[in-house]
This record gives sequence, structure tokens and C-alpha cells, in this order.
Amino acid sequence: MLKPKNVLPILIILFISTISSYGLQRYLNQDTIYNNEQTDDGILIRPEFAMTDLDGQIRNIKDWDGKIILLNFWATWCPPCLSEIPGFIELQKKYGEQGFQVIGIAVDNEEAVRAYAHEVKINYPVIAAEFEAVELSSRYGNRMGALPYSVIINRKGEISDKVTGELSKTRAEKLLKKLNIKS
Repeated sequence: MLKPKNVLPILIILFISTISSYGLQRYLNQDTIYNNEQTDDGILIRPEFAMTDLDGQIRNIKDWDGKIILLNFWATWCPPCLSEIPGFIELQKKYGEQGFQVIGIAVDNEEAVRAYAHEVKINYPVIAAEFEAVELSSRYGNRMGALPYSVIINRKGEISDKVTGELSKTRAEKLLKKLNIKS
């Protein structure tokens, strides 16, 4: 018979192994989902989604077909995220007429996102999606769940670049130049 002092370590081991198994299963499942969104040539195709933006409009990634997209996952509580947004506002203003579109997907509550977007005058579509944004981010290759996380999508809907961490305006312009955006 087990003594009470021996039960706790066994329960802890069972709990840790259950959580580890669950994490491994989620990781493998994400990898499977992500790999299904490739062409036969191995080119990564942007996963589709439709979510409601801050104006209450349902936005589908297809709304921007034919454009170069900078899809940015961020949160109001993330200092590096907030640091890169002014650069994205400038990029949208500078390159929007060339078919460039920034889209912000916030892993945050709508009220906080709305207040921040209004404060800094974000000039591109913003979606506050909380947990749904985390799943979408992983479908776009963010297996670690890091923020900020940005994806550059070319005019054909193919993922050309993924950036984990803060994306400076200068680096973004270099990535856009590869896709024939003229400065």
C-alpha cells in the first residue's frame, strides 16, 4: 500500500507526463496542418482565414489577393510589438499605392486593441482575435507562439518570409524590395 507521502511524487510525474504528451501532440498536429498548406514544389501557401476587424467588418485574407501582405501578430502588452507598429504605419502610407498591405492580428482583447489603435492612429486593418489569433499564428508557422511574429506574403499568396521578434522598418523594406516594391 502506498503511503501518503509517496503519492504526491507519483501524481506530479503523471501530471507532467500528461502535459508533455499533450504538448507533443499539439506540436505534431500543428506541423501536419502547416505542411498541408504547401504546393507540390514545397512553396508555402498562406492559410485562409476570415475574422472580424475593429470596425465590425468580416475580413477574409482573400480580400487582399494580388497584394503583398505583411501579416503581423502582436499584442498591446508586448513592448517589441508596440515598438514596430509606427514603422508599419509608415510602410503602409509609403507603399500602399504599390499594392502593399499591412494587416494586424492582435492576440489581445478588443477593448485594449481598439484603444491602442486609436491612440497611435493605425492606418491598416486590425483584428483582435485573442486565442483564435494564437491558432492562426501557428498555422502561419509560429510554432513557438512568439510575439511579435510577422509573415510576408507575395502577390501569388505564397509565404516569402517569416520573422520572429521585432521587425524593423529597415528590415521590412529589404524584404519588400525582394518582392519588387520600389522605395
